[in-house]
Amino acid sequence: MCGVFFFVKPDCFRRRLLGLLVVGVLAGQLPAATAEKIPGQSYFDAARYVEYVAGDLPIVLTAPHGGRLKPDAIPNRTQGVTDMDANTQELARALTAALHARTGRHAHLVASHLHRSKLDPNREIEEAAQGDPLAQKAWRDFHAAIQGALAAAVARHGFAFLIDLHGHAHPIARLELGYALDAKQLNRDDPAFDASGVMQLGTLRDLHARLGGSAAVLLRGPGSLGDLFASRGLRATPSPQEPQPGNHPFFAGGYIVRQHAAGDTPKVDGLQIECPRPGVRDTPENRARFAQITAEVLMVFLKERYAFDLTARR
Repeated sequence: MCGVFFFVKPDCFRRRLLGLLVVGVLAGQLPAATAEKIPGQSYFDAARYVEYVAGDLPIVLTAPHGGRLKPDAIPNRTQGVTDMDANTQELARALTAALHARTGRHAHLVASHLHRSKLDPNREIEEAAQGDPLAQKAWRDFHAAIQGALAAAVARHGFAFLIDLHGHAHPIARLELGYALDAKQLNRDDPAFDASGVMQLGTLRDLHARLGGSAAVLLRGPGSLGDLFASRGLRATPSPQEPQPGNHPFFAGGYIVRQHAAGDTPKVDGLQIECPRPGVRDTPENRARFAQITAEVLMVFLKERYAFDLTARR
């Protein structure tokens, strides 16, 4: 019989192991010790609060505020923002689909299915979970999934690029590109920005250290992400067209990009993209347009800045 492990015959053990693998694939919980995760396959924590879609591209997407689950077992948060970023999880899935259509490969995706009133993964755990054990576990699972995805991307490609997707309701309907640098820092002119050294605090620190040159130009000059978006019809700041946020509301990037892409995070760069609802998040057609533009932007940016061709097999 197969009932007791240490009396298992070899052929019986192989049958049991194969059965576990098959069940794991069907359940989306392939045992990590026995097989690699399958690109494009979803994996969940036991409670199904956190979803990780495995990838084989160097791009890692996160969607922390698009969840809709409100389990009674987790009390409502009483401090901080509790509104969801509507359609941001759908936006992230549209982007993964657009990248797959162009490259035949998959971006990594980490999504929280909990509503923000239950958990905010873009805050430190104290504010994020507010002492609830189930929410704390989901927070840890979410960030462990990000770390695992980034490690897999670095191991395969030598670098990882993290994109944390959010939604804003600010008066100006433009993309806010958050490099963990606030409006006061970005509102400096180019010479003052370069002299300040604040790029060392940002999420493109590794890229700038490798390329050298003007940090301001890398963030908002020709060929910057903001420039690539704006030239394709999506307003963005910082960019050559709108180099500084000025006195307008601006999200600089929160806990996720500061923890996983800024500072001492070797071989990992990235940014937070705050997306307006009108024209970007509001309809399936606009989400698809944003996804197609962003996929094209990433293909150009990664090729020019990282010498990485997303369409090449590696």
